[in-house]
Amino acid sequence: MWFAWGRFYELYGYDPDFSGDGSSCVKELVAAHPDKFERSSSPKAGAVFSAIGHNHVWIVIAVKDNTITVQKGNLDGITNTFQDAKKDWQTKFYTLDQLRSIYGGVVFANPK
Repeated sequence: MWFAWGRFYELYGYDPDFSGDGSSCVKELVAAHPDKFERSSSPKAGAVFSAIGHNHVWIVIAVKDNTITVQKGNLDGITNTFQDAKKDWQTKFYTLDQLRSIYGGVVFANPK
């Protein structure tokens, strides 16, 4: 979650107020900032993505046609030093169907 929090702060300039595992970040963000974000089953650029029942949270960078560009961190699944963690992220491309297939359920906190 360190990556999503930091990337969110870079994009929006304030604390997203999520601190649970990745599956709860959308719920926490919408509860903390209902004037700025809304829960959705489909993404917009700038959204936060949570995998339902999985500890995954990503930032949606772009949505074009059926392709969702996301940035995600902590790819090795271990708690790293900060120096290692800063290098442990990637930009990936998925369709919404792929994300649903991989995780069984996804939810987005879309900017209003």
